[in-house]
Amino acid sequence: MFRSFGAISLATLASADWPTPNWHGCVDPKALSLPYCNTKLSIQERLDDLMSRLDRNDKIRQITPDQKLGGTCTTFTSGKEEIGLPPWLWLVESNTGVDAACPAEGHCVTNFVGPMGIAASFNESSWLLKGQVLGTEQRALSNYGASRFHQDHKNPVCLTGFGPNVNIARDPRFGRTSELAGEDPLLSGTYAMNMVKGMQEKDAAGHKKIAAYLKHYTAYSTEANRGHDTYNISTFDFFDTYLAQYKLAFTAQPAGVMCSYNAENGRPSCANDFILNKQLRSWKPDAHVTTDCGAVNNLKGPPVNAPDDAHAAAMALMNGTDLEMGDTLFSNLSQAIDMGLATEARLTEAVRRSFQVQFEVGRFDPANSTEFHRYGLQDINSSLHQQISYEAALQSFVLLRNDGPVLPIRQGSSVAVVGPHSMSRSQLFSDYAAGSHCFDGTDACVPTITEGLRTANAGGRTVSSMGVEINSTKADGIPAALEAARNADVVVLALGDDRTIETEGKDREDTALPGLQESFAHKVLALKKPTILVLVSGGPMAIDSLMSRSAGSPYAIVQAFFPSHKGAEALAASFFGKENRWGKLPVTMYPHKYISEQPMTNYDMSKAPGRTYKYYQGQALFSFGYGLSLTTFKLQCAQKKAPTGKLAVECKLSNTGKVCGDEVIQVYHTAVDIGKVDHPLPKRALRHFQRLHVPAGEEATVSFDLPTSILEVVNKDGEQKLYPGKHALIFSRGEVDDEQRFEITVPAIEAGTWHVATHPPSQSMLYVILLRQAFLKKAVYLPDWLGMNREDITYLDDFLRITRGGDGSLFILVKEDAAGPDAGTREKLKKESGEEVVQGSGAVRWISTLGLGS
Repeated sequence: MFRSFGAISLATLASADWPTPNWHGCVDPKALSLPYCNTKLSIQERLDDLMSRLDRNDKIRQITPDQKLGGTCTTFTSGKEEIGLPPWLWLVESNTGVDAACPAEGHCVTNFVGPMGIAASFNESSWLLKGQVLGTEQRALSNYGASRFHQDHKNPVCLTGFGPNVNIARDPRFGRTSELAGEDPLLSGTYAMNMVKGMQEKDAAGHKKIAAYLKHYTAYSTEANRGHDTYNISTFDFFDTYLAQYKLAFTAQPAGVMCSYNAENGRPSCANDFILNKQLRSWKPDAHVTTDCGAVNNLKGPPVNAPDDAHAAAMALMNGTDLEMGDTLFSNLSQAIDMGLATEARLTEAVRRSFQVQFEVGRFDPANSTEFHRYGLQDINSSLHQQISYEAALQSFVLLRNDGPVLPIRQGSSVAVVGPHSMSRSQLFSDYAAGSHCFDGTDACVPTITEGLRTANAGGRTVSSMGVEINSTKADGIPAALEAARNADVVVLALGDDRTIETEGKDREDTALPGLQESFAHKVLALKKPTILVLVSGGPMAIDSLMSRSAGSPYAIVQAFFPSHKGAEALAASFFGKENRWGKLPVTMYPHKYISEQPMTNYDMSKAPGRTYKYYQGQALFSFGYGLSLTTFKLQCAQKKAPTGKLAVECKLSNTGKVCGDEVIQVYHTAVDIGKVDHPLPKRALRHFQRLHVPAGEEATVSFDLPTSILEVVNKDGEQKLYPGKHALIFSRGEVDDEQRFEITVPAIEAGTWHVATHPPSQSMLYVILLRQAFLKKAVYLPDWLGMNREDITYLDDFLRITRGGDGSLFILVKEDAAGPDAGTREKLKKESGEEVVQGSGAVRWISTLGLGS
């Protein structure tokens, strides 16, 4: 639940007309008379005309950075003056905030808490609103004529936004963990899906607000030897971990992806037909693929060692990459085509995809024809956007311990804030947050944790003393900090790391607190003052020795991630009990020994000791999904009657405490007893979640109507399989004491004969294609011409009932045949129905069907 803001429009319309947006098309008189600027034509017709006006060299210039215009990583592509086509700037980072220079005092872009923190909210509404804010502000910056790096208009903000980054947090040492949304594919994919929906909101004419690109596709989670590294990844791990979140995110149809630096099984991501064409473009055929900066040039080194620029460029283009970023090797594509390494058709396809993205955001329509054309300065860091960012921050903190309890702090107390993050400002931001925090170019406008607490502690006394730095051996500040703590009623111990330790290009060598922080923490805890340990970090820290303290000494632990501009205010509201909106861990907090047990380069998720909550065999410090509240809750669930093929569970969440608060119900699947299988099985896997707000003393009821597909697991061939045997659904708040568990038995499938019956006879025939791979599985193929959706299908014993509005119903009797229909059967059905039975056709879609017993 995201209170108060779900229905509020993010647009603040002004009465004045705004200037033409940055590098808008169809403005030059030379262009206006050409068909590609004729809005009465379809986008495809306009694309046809535009492409006809570009020769081979023109096309190459549209997908190769132009060094004369600016930095090759920012990726300016030149237009064509003869047809009034202006250049374009592709790379606008939009992961945590739109990375652009502040256009005016008070209008630096809205920065959100780091992605790891916003994922901790388990709140789809928050993620959607974040996307809406970023989309609105990027469009407003483009309308206003803003620039990316300086207020000089040399790097104009255009409408292609690169974010969110949904790589899996595979290893806690990964330097870019602060950019990620956690370790679970469902959580990360749902986050990305909602954020993309918000970024790409459409107006009534169908224009997208901006075009969103997912990063970094895929399996990118090591910085060492970046660009020349390759990892062995099984088919199982591809589909269970490294592709699943992207596939889910593509239900929102982002413009495309930025391919990653690394290679999978010897094939670099940006030259990998398997992930770019066979997977990505099965989700969206026209998905646009850009490289990460310099990735084409990297192909000249290991693991593929392309012999020259032309071979490297062809290798990327012909395996699915459309646009080069960071270098200009694509300028050799004409030579590559002449050498037979690449084709003109593939070049044309890449350029067409690039322009289609621009057409979809309205670049070639009159600027005032979009509903977004009046977005301007007033929409950048507006009061509404600030409130949305604040609400997101409130839900990003995870309360891991509250012995005593220490929290909430009594207002008017004497509070000492010690530790290296007590006075942090710019260190409170994750990687790829917007770089311009304050209009004067400093970070002075960013409140520190101390300042946030001081403002909230009316009538009290709040002091700070760092004691130690993030990562040094300087100890001269420790005595003053201990004295401040000794004289306080409550101590806030703000520890962690920053981007000097984990960042792009630099993995963490150690997951323990760096420098003197741990020994300093023990000195503070030895004072036996009520103490709140606040961890400010991108990835999880190993705090083994700080997990508890001596009996009778109140102690709280809070994971704050990188809390951003609104973090200090939100922390203060949470600490003083003005808000009770805590989140849940989106990652596992491993013990320190984990990094000696698990090689960084091991991409096998289940190999001992295992990775993430799904496969880790050890005892976590704190588990994925865990998190406390300032109130107490009780969860009670009951299974309800549901149609065959569905599962229904109703949960009652009672707030048994004295303050209102938020809680997250998480739904997990585990295969209890399905016999011997030839692939890993997760200990449990997240299948659904729901965040709720419950007033004190009240209860909330939520119904979970779940498809039986949530009982499926990935097999060794990367397919979703529903195995006969015992399964369980677990409903949890992240604590085991009141988890609700329901066992479900899936009956074995009886092999039989293949039958099809229709009613009424005039109804178009459906084909039940029976497959056998690792195990028997039913698959109902729905030809596109049938115009049918999953909702049209119900299950009646051995029958499928397919309803098509007023056209009547079709009944199909389903029995399994191990081999599937043979040639004779297919020929017979062809005669009966007049339709060809085509097995495995790309023109059809399938849904898995299987009745369940409980």
